[in-house]
Amino acid sequence: MIKTYPSIEELKLDSNKSTIICDADEVIFDFMNEFLMFLKKKKLFFNWKSYALTGNIFKDNNHSLDEIEVKELINNFFLNCAYEMKLVTGAFKTLNFLSKNFNIIVLSNIPFEYYELRKKALIKNNLDFPFLANSGEKGDASYKIFNILGNETWFIDDSPYQVYSVKTREPKIKTILFIANDKLAKLITYKKKYDFYTTSWYENKKILLKQFI
Repeated sequence: MIKTYPSIEELKLDSNKSTIICDADEVIFDFMNEFLMFLKKKKLFFNWKSYALTGNIFKDNNHSLDEIEVKELINNFFLNCAYEMKLVTGAFKTLNFLSKNFNIIVLSNIPFEYYELRKKALIKNNLDFPFLANSGEKGDASYKIFNILGNETWFIDDSPYQVYSVKTREPKIKTILFIANDKLAKLITYKKKYDFYTTSWYENKKILLKQFI
């Protein structure tokens, strides 16, 4: 079952443009650096052992937060930081430039209750593109978006698991696994199911605009 807010049916797209489905955290918003500062204020730390939050957030060297504690922490982070988060380098200029040729849709797994905070943050940063909050894998939602127009569609995300879910659900969607954070990039061990792997918006722009050259 597809779980998005608002519903995908409410999207209004330009049939003359290709489509980019773009993640928010670590792709548009500099999630990890903001989150690390938040942890420091809580006297917590991230131990960089794997590409996940659960199991990597510690109160001390011997006690990691469990899944319920991590969920509560993430909710508290978005409540207090979603509106103020800084952007990933290049996101603003590149997305606004790309919007001349692409429908831009932001698809983020932020909890639904913080939708309005993220929407306001996008508007504040002059990135007022159609925005959907999603729950779970993004494959089904991306497939449904792809079928609205059936034209060329790209998916950009920092999660190899989300890229895998999209590419498996609809192989026609072209995927970019985009990881700008060097420390996070070193934790990726599962990168095989993607069309392109990038570390900057400059690279993304070159790939996406190649068809227009």
